[in-house]
Amino acid sequence: MKNIKYYLLVCLLACTLGTMAQTYQSALKQAKAENKLIFIDCYFTGCIPCAQMDEDVFPNAAVKTAMAKDFVMLKVDIFKDKLGDTLKVQHILNGFPTFLVLNAKGELISNSSGYKDPGDLIGLLADAKQQQNKSLKGYSAVFKESDYPAFYHEFAKTRKGITGEIIATYADSLKDMKATNALMPFLISRMSTAKLNEAILNDYKAYQALYGEAVVQALVDKALLQKMDQHLKTDKSAEAFAQFLKNYEGKFPANIWKINLQTLSDRYYLGMQKDTVGYLKFAIQHPVLYQYHFSALYSRLLSKNQLTGETGQLFGKWADAIINEDSSLELIRTAANLNKAIKNEQNYKKFMQMAIARAKKYQMPTTSLEQELVSK
Repeated sequence: MKNIKYYLLVCLLACTLGTMAQTYQSALKQAKAENKLIFIDCYFTGCIPCAQMDEDVFPNAAVKTAMAKDFVMLKVDIFKDKLGDTLKVQHILNGFPTFLVLNAKGELISNSSGYKDPGDLIGLLADAKQQQNKSLKGYSAVFKESDYPAFYHEFAKTRKGITGEIIATYADSLKDMKATNALMPFLISRMSTAKLNEAILNDYKAYQALYGEAVVQALVDKALLQKMDQHLKTDKSAEAFAQFLKNYEGKFPANIWKINLQTLSDRYYLGMQKDTVGYLKFAIQHPVLYQYHFSALYSRLLSKNQLTGETGQLFGKWADAIINEDSSLELIRTAANLNKAIKNEQNYKKFMQMAIARAKKYQMPTTSLEQELVSK
């Protein structure tokens, strides 16, 4: 019954979006004829965030307007549609849903995964439109099975077959790490080698231009964390940590370095030192909103009743530093709930009003948010 309901929902989307292509080839032709980009929604039946996108986001009026103006949409059930096997090999699908944006030549512009609220998705579309003349050359625009090693094919389709030994042998065999498709086995398995770590850390901009920030960041995280663990093996002092950061700061653009700082400080303060207060002070000094760090720490401290005293106050300051009207609705709600938990009524109201304003801006329902604010 659920599968039937989901199928009907997908059919309804095909009718309402107005830019839905039926096949990859028809999407390419339509994109070329109408001077548009191609948006591919890679999903699978049973994926909860995929279903949430179909129920709450793709039907959104603001999303439909943005999509119809500049994009041809193609939906691919990654485990049922034949095209799914091709996309799993040709591109990096490490989370679902995955959203691929391509130009009319089939060249990849951007790759992003995970649930996006309407504002997030519209932002993704706008960024892709702005970057449409800067395709990611690390990926083949036209799929040829022979362009990829056999072990990679198997892993891309089944998530089986890649071991550390295979990765090491493959890395040693590479003559040009910047050749098209060269890093695909590393990116999809999120496994690395010392040789690759050095290459990425010493020439980040080149690899980012080839594969995109979102995909490359997983390998950057792994490389930096391994380097930091080695650097702090015998000396875990604050001075040693600061020196490590100084060694690598100049190798990255400022916006990426902020992301790296959050990942590294999470490992250092929360993992090594068990120092939540130290982590929060560092996060306030280097504010950035990246992935799960804010929400995960909030959930953990809340469940342990540790959002009190200095910890709670610092967490509130961190929220003030990183959450704004451009943040996703879920994160703004988390900031509101945080302030409710630490009994900061003024900031609770501020973030709830921010959530309502964002919902109105992107034509999302506001009734429950307004009722919650009034009831408080």
